[in-house]
Amino acid sequence: MSMGKLFLDTVKITNDNIILAPPLILFMWILGLYIDFARQTVNSLPLFFLSALTVLVMTAAFFAAWFYMVKKAVKLYHEIFVLDSDRAKAVLNLLKKIPDGIGKYFLSYLGMIILSVVIIGIVGMGVFHLGMHFIGGLNLDPAQLKNIFSSAVDMKAFLDSLSFEQLIKLYNWNLLFLAVTSLVSFFCMLWIPEIVYQNKNPLAALFTSVKKIFQKPWKAVKLFVFMSVLNFVLSFINTFSIINPVLYFLMMILYFYFLVYLVMLIFVYYDREFEEE
Repeated sequence: MSMGKLFLDTVKITNDNIILAPPLILFMWILGLYIDFARQTVNSLPLFFLSALTVLVMTAAFFAAWFYMVKKAVKLYHEIFVLDSDRAKAVLNLLKKIPDGIGKYFLSYLGMIILSVVIIGIVGMGVFHLGMHFIGGLNLDPAQLKNIFSSAVDMKAFLDSLSFEQLIKLYNWNLLFLAVTSLVSFFCMLWIPEIVYQNKNPLAALFTSVKKIFQKPWKAVKLFVFMSVLNFVLSFINTFSIINPVLYFLMMILYFYFLVYLVMLIFVYYDREFEEE
């Protein structure tokens, strides 16, 4: 299967199953509301762990249901429907798969999230030690770090306060972070569909998904590069959306469509390269 056909077919599959977008939007909205609520009310360590556990359970339940719906949506593409109304009805019935997905994969995705946090922690420490050894610290003053991410103006003020040597180090730190995170993302690319297709525990699914990347490395690289370029273009365009409310609204629609397309692309690739065989 050519990669070009994969990209184009996934557009059609995404358009046919755009019903997957509303649950994603609703979940992210509810999660955002809860996190904002937790920031205002959590004032002790026990409450912090309780709120973190709530977010963990909510996210695992949603992933279990939504990724199962994605798998079923990919399978629908192979089915033949006489009438378009029959296909539309079948797509609408994907919402009924939510309880099934939670029942089958909740524990798997709960374990995946916990394992992901562990991996991020290990990689983060590795990047820090590697950067300190080869690049060195930025030697920033506390005043420079104050409100650094508050706004674009504060970020510009922070960058203007850096010396040329600090700017070079910051650039190297960004390169190191981008290289390591890209490498980790590449090798974890098939982790999610591996769980939902093979029904394995998250640790075993991680190893077997990495093994499948090495089975067809050139195709995996092309898929990852395509997704990375698409993500970069969308992020670049999104920086200009804040200047206009209408443009911002349109970018949000495009953003969620891209998220659905991105996940669908990985699932379609996995389904065709490893399941159809």
